Amino acid sequence: MTDVLICGAGPTGLALAIELARRNVSLRIVERDLVPPTNPRAFVLKPSSLIAAEQMGFLEQLLEDGVVVEAMLYSFEGRIIATATSPSERWPWHLNLGEDRLIPILTTRLEQLGVVIERGIELDRFEQKPDGVQVELRNRAGREESLEVSWLVGCDGVHSAVREGTGIAFEGHDRSLHWHVLDAQIEGWPYKDSHGILFFESHVVGVYRTKEVFRIYSSSFENCEESWTRIRDFLQEHMPSVKLGPPLNDTAFRSKSRLGDTFRSGRILLAGDAAHTMSPAAGLGLNCGVQDALNLGWKLAATIKGHAPDTLLDTYDFERRPAAQAAMDASQRNDDLFSITDPAQRSRAFRNFAVRTHHYLKGGGSGYEAVMGDYEQSFIATGSAAEFGPGPGALLPSDTRLAKADGRPCYLTGQLATGTLSVVVFISDGGIEAENLVKEAIDLCAPRRQDLSLTVVARSIEGAAARRALEHQHTLLLVDQDMTVHNRLGIVDKCVMWVRPDGRIGFRQDDVSEVSALETALGTALPGLVGC
Repeated sequence: MTDVLICGAGPTGLALAIELARRNVSLRIVERDLVPPTNPRAFVLKPSSLIAAEQMGFLEQLLEDGVVVEAMLYSFEGRIIATATSPSERWPWHLNLGEDRLIPILTTRLEQLGVVIERGIELDRFEQKPDGVQVELRNRAGREESLEVSWLVGCDGVHSAVREGTGIAFEGHDRSLHWHVLDAQIEGWPYKDSHGILFFESHVVGVYRTKEVFRIYSSSFENCEESWTRIRDFLQEHMPSVKLGPPLNDTAFRSKSRLGDTFRSGRILLAGDAAHTMSPAAGLGLNCGVQDALNLGWKLAATIKGHAPDTLLDTYDFERRPAAQAAMDASQRNDDLFSITDPAQRSRAFRNFAVRTHHYLKGGGSGYEAVMGDYEQSFIATGSAAEFGPGPGALLPSDTRLAKADGRPCYLTGQLATGTLSVVVFISDGGIEAENLVKEAIDLCAPRRQDLSLTVVARSIEGAAARRALEHQHTLLLVDQDMTVHNRLGIVDKCVMWVRPDGRIGFRQDDVSEVSALETALGTALPGLVGC
């Protein structure tokens, strides 16, 4: 019996398939459309999706195909009123890469893992049973196929057949704004390729650069089939030195705001637009779906392998549904801002936006907090809250730079992107207690090395603890010579962490001399892997 059937081969479905395939879960992924989309769809990849790509093994391809945006400029009444730049030393503000370019990258990565999308096949009907789901599929020729799967995941969009067949409510409303996506060339464009610009004038116009064309998003209060004439007139009024070329693609749509009452019903799960859909006003929809896949993939694999009871999947809904709600709220706030028509109110509102943006960035705002969500209350986020630095449930910073034992530079999160659960032991300057701690960690992880990896972070390769890590062939030693990472994470002396495959800290304990509490935490979340 197939372990998982994924319906829908958009970004969310493909990302989930990659996460399952890299953990050797048997799966099928079906898609109703015969060919991938070629029209403009979601476009902005936030750092959250770049972090996910690092985990899944296609980050370099994304950066090669996309256009890195170092700054986002906001213009009102002919002046730049705010500039958004990333607080991260590693990640850009966002990456310009359309869904039409992203899907081939995801497809290639999935095929490298031995899974091929089955196109032209749609879900006809299904019935959930105690130990699986009976599914009926139908191809374009009308031929039907009956199969039983252990789990069914709906990644099939706003009009999800999986969600509707399960009876999960999808409450919300239609947005007041209409949106348009135009692809065209622009002659005489005065801004850098690495700068996007959003005009807050009579209507909102956002201009972005891709490798081939300019992609222009705009809003309107009325339905209109094409936006080229409006954009031409807008540019002539506000930037008379530029010339808009003929339309290469002009798409209009009205977005919806809807959220599923639950993301799980027994053996049926929802992700991406099937679980939540939102306005493009904040550029969060696609990114939110990718995080769904990153969160669900390792949990579903752990359940299938018997490492955890299926109650682990309840944390998927618990963690991701509030994140989706937060992303929808952020999108709604932008829609409300863009919808102001009174000139005086509009001017005051955008001035307020500029001030808030300034203080938000000064406070370390990243632009993707809503997408990532807050997992600190999850039952698989345990241990002690750190006095400094990220605690259980928080994201392990992905710009923490270290060195391998041979001196080559690396990022900690990049070294943990193995698909396994990761135990990380920070030993600072070492000593007898540190050596014993490393020995206990090796004893915990070595028998389970296919599913539980061990990384030791030391100040140098010298000392008994570091040497013990080096001598064990399945343990990775990383060097934090100037203690930058220790300081960034708030680690004074020794610390043990369990880092989940989605980059979250599942457990943290500081000033530690043994791994018993870590073993208990792992045994609670994954009793089939670490029995306690």
